[in-house]
Amino acid sequence: MGGKHRKPPWWRRARQAPQPPHLTELVDSDGTAHYGTDDAFEEGWREGSGYYWVLCGKRVAVASMLTPPERFCRNCDTLRRVRWA
Repeated sequence: MGGKHRKPPWWRRARQAPQPPHLTELVDSDGTAHYGTDDAFEEGWREGSGYYWVLCGKRVAVASMLTPPERFCRNCDTLRRVRWA
């Protein structure tokens, strides 16, 4: 019996670590920079309202993407580091 033992393809996929989502930086009217996921960005785009949900739970207007950030949202930054460190 001279066969090579191989693991099934599903075995390799199950062991791969989940990839962190791409985060987009959005700035609100106060000049605070927040982080939003691609899924939240697409959902806001489909709604057509011009507002997007960010990690801390706040809705940020689309026009604010042109505003330079003055400071970062502590809640968004903490959630980003804890979830996808």
